[in-house]
Amino acid sequence: MLEPAGLTATEESAYLALLRQGSATLDQLAARAGRTTAQITRAVSGLHRKGLVHRTPPPHGLVVPVPPDEAIDQLIQRQHAELDRTREAAQQLAAQTREATASKSTAELIEIVQGRTGVQRAFERVQAQARTQMRVLVTPPYAATSQVNDVQLTRGPEVVYRAVYTVEALSEPGFLAAIGEHVRVGEQARLAPAVPTKLAIADHSLALLPLVWTDAAQDSAVLVHPCALLDALVALFETVWAAASPLALTGTGEVTPLGELTAEDRKLLSLLIAGMTDEAAGARLGLSRRTVVRRVQHLMAVAGAQSRLQLGWRAHELGWLS
Repeated sequence: MLEPAGLTATEESAYLALLRQGSATLDQLAARAGRTTAQITRAVSGLHRKGLVHRTPPPHGLVVPVPPDEAIDQLIQRQHAELDRTREAAQQLAAQTREATASKSTAELIEIVQGRTGVQRAFERVQAQARTQMRVLVTPPYAATSQVNDVQLTRGPEVVYRAVYTVEALSEPGFLAAIGEHVRVGEQARLAPAVPTKLAIADHSLALLPLVWTDAAQDSAVLVHPCALLDALVALFETVWAAASPLALTGTGEVTPLGELTAEDRKLLSLLIAGMTDEAAGARLGLSRRTVVRRVQHLMAVAGAQSRLQLGWRAHELGWLS
């Protein structure tokens, strides 16, 4: 209820208990809220900083709630002031960044990479640069000798990979199996009829794309550092991503377009939405609890759901259960 105002769950529980039952000592408040005294002590400190409670002096040492119509309004006003200060700081940083970028030469913003080995090493460099996210558009021809991205498998959940594959890429022998390996470690995969270029982007810090769009594309490439061109490449990826169809991993480990949701996934979703536990649904379908959890997590990622409840709504909206 009050989390959007910046309260933690424990702070909200303590504050509501005070409003409903009146002032209390820390021990009394802990009993009311069903928390430990240590948790309530930290929560009360937070509430005091936010102007939601005040303390009476010893020996009673009561925690007294401030009326919510006064306290919440003041809290929101303070948050607005903090956001305004943050916005001003962001604008100053952006201006400094633009000045620093403008002062760089073209050679500092764009690097030319030659040779298949050089392109492959540049791709590894881009992946090493990523801290939170890799965006990848995948289509032949390839500079790498292996279809499985070992760097991606090594980094695991540390970096989220979002990849759009072309239908042509999926027709390559063994490529579906390679995508399955990537999806199993958390990749969010989608399928498009075609992509405008091969592309790899690390966060908003470094991008790699072919210098020419021919059969020799794997022999020369361009590394792009932060600048307007990199911003445009990020926007290009997001446009292709939004139009692409999600790919899912079936219970047998095969990759399939999400529009072709497997019968097993439909049954699993139906059982969970009906209220079954992971263990019960898994037992009904002959799946382990670990497999059920993995399948649900993947479906949540593909559907863009932040919780299982939201997954149920998204499944209905996408027609997965029709």
